[in-house]
Amino acid sequence: MKYLHKGSQSQERLDALLSFGKSTSEDIKAALSDYLVRGISKTNAATLNGVKGPNFTRALNRLEVVAGKFEHALEIEWYSKRQDMKLELIKERVDALLVELNLLLPNEDFSDAEWETHNDRIVKRLKLEINHIGTSKRTTENEHLFLVEAYGDALNILENKDEQVDEKFIDCIDVLEHWKSQIPN
Repeated sequence: MKYLHKGSQSQERLDALLSFGKSTSEDIKAALSDYLVRGISKTNAATLNGVKGPNFTRALNRLEVVAGKFEHALEIEWYSKRQDMKLELIKERVDALLVELNLLLPNEDFSDAEWETHNDRIVKRLKLEINHIGTSKRTTENEHLFLVEAYGDALNILENKDEQVDEKFIDCIDVLEHWKSQIPN
């Protein structure tokens, strides 16, 4: 992949890229700057700085390799930060479900049908979220590792037809609290 294009770099970024590569003469650095920062054509940048075309091209190709490594390092850093941001979102989603379950639990006035309605609504939502995580191209490892597993455990409890809904909610809260404690800070 090509990372360096005419006029595409700031001087600061070019200086950083040059610092990672093989030492380069001042005239080649100036030619690279004219091409990559100022946007002058390759031929004119080389000529203005007294650099032979093949030497300029060789230096540009070496710098392209450095830019590729630099971009790869940035992608790794970005992915890591994205994973961390997703951990925060996972905690918030688990917390939201815990709040919902804890708010529903004290309602002793619910009829069996109302309990089942709330249970079914939560089951449908959890299934949709698990499906979305499974099919989204933007899903991270942490979502699979924590959220899908936590929601899956909650679903196993909520789909149990042999237990009262309020008991399911209590069991579900315990499981979610356990998962919440497993999510790294």
